[in-house]
Amino acid sequence: MKVAVVGGGIVGVSNALALQKAGHQVTLIDRRTPGRETSYGNAGVLSESSIGVLNSPGLLKSLPKLLLGKSNSVRFSPTFVLKRLGWMLSFLSYCTKRRWRAAGYALRALQVISLDQHKAWIAEAGVDSLLRYGGWMKVFRRGESYEAYKAELELADEVGTEYSIFDREQIRQIEPGLKPIYEKAVLYDNTCGVSNPAALTDAYVRLFTEAGGTVLQASVAGLSRDAGAWHVAFADREDIDADGVVIAAGPWSSEIAGWLGYDLPLAWERGYHMHLEPGEGPQLNRAVHDVDGGFAIVPMQQGVRITTGVEIAARDAPPNYSQVTRSVELARDGHEMKGEIDETPWMGRRPTMVDSLPVIGPAPRHDGLWFNFGHQHIGLSMGPGSGLAIAAMIAGETPPIDMAPFRPTRFSI
Repeated sequence: MKVAVVGGGIVGVSNALALQKAGHQVTLIDRRTPGRETSYGNAGVLSESSIGVLNSPGLLKSLPKLLLGKSNSVRFSPTFVLKRLGWMLSFLSYCTKRRWRAAGYALRALQVISLDQHKAWIAEAGVDSLLRYGGWMKVFRRGESYEAYKAELELADEVGTEYSIFDREQIRQIEPGLKPIYEKAVLYDNTCGVSNPAALTDAYVRLFTEAGGTVLQASVAGLSRDAGAWHVAFADREDIDADGVVIAAGPWSSEIAGWLGYDLPLAWERGYHMHLEPGEGPQLNRAVHDVDGGFAIVPMQQGVRITTGVEIAARDAPPNYSQVTRSVELARDGHEMKGEIDETPWMGRRPTMVDSLPVIGPAPRHDGLWFNFGHQHIGLSMGPGSGLAIAAMIAGETPPIDMAPFRPTRFSI
């Protein structure tokens, strides 16, 4: 088949590569260089342990603190919340233990196959130097925070995620670059990382193009189907035809699907990062998530990357740098760093469905149309598995895992 993949983030790139390896002629389309939007600015974590979604039972308990603006982990725009109040209330309706556990099982399965595929593609692309073993560490400044986190550890035990727990002195031994302000740490032992997410995406794109794949840097302006063919229209070049289309455009996906009459409950978890110059002391060996502070400290090729938590706001609203500014201040409490490298912080838009699970599967009213988006802030950890699943579905084969939790028809769209 000729397949057009709309969206050049890590999910779209992974899907294009998986389809190509399944024997299809694939065109990857993005308005920018692939991997330079949402996928550019993450913490570089290739996780098999990111199972606790944001709409958890604990979120309801935290609402008073969030409404008062006292959390650096989650910020929100009151204007946006009022405009999307129905979505927000529906999001909160998923904050039950049953739904939270079900989401954890589904995400874990998708992350495990994605991590295995990442390792295989990294080796094939010859970029093993980007891959970092050593796990993904969550650190806690207060014992109370660690106690509250135990619900997620219980879920980790259920789904089979391996982890180790360390106290204050042990933390200093395995991460001497951290200052002694942390009471507890949880190290997810099998999680990996990459030192440059953009370079990883570039490596996958090279695999794709060297095997005959086509990359179009153009703005998609319309999708239509007639006489068994799909037509992809552009604002700035000639249209192309395809036998099938995969919408994998991250935060723009629901808008594109809307052209064809679909109403998908997608919103955005915006996030920021800033690079700082490494300090003179010991450097970190892995990504570290400061749970109390609501940020991550990550050693990257570009410097020490400080990534923020979640900002619930309109996709295209002006940036609000207060969260990343506060995150940098708090990060200096835990790790020695020098001056800021970036002139302005980076901002990305993470696409989030109302139940915090991606939509992966065939569109219900159009033959040859497939959805693959809504991976919230863990698209890097789930992109390859999502691509493998779509490739299997197109071939009429059984996907490598149960895809029922991700089916588009779980919503009335």
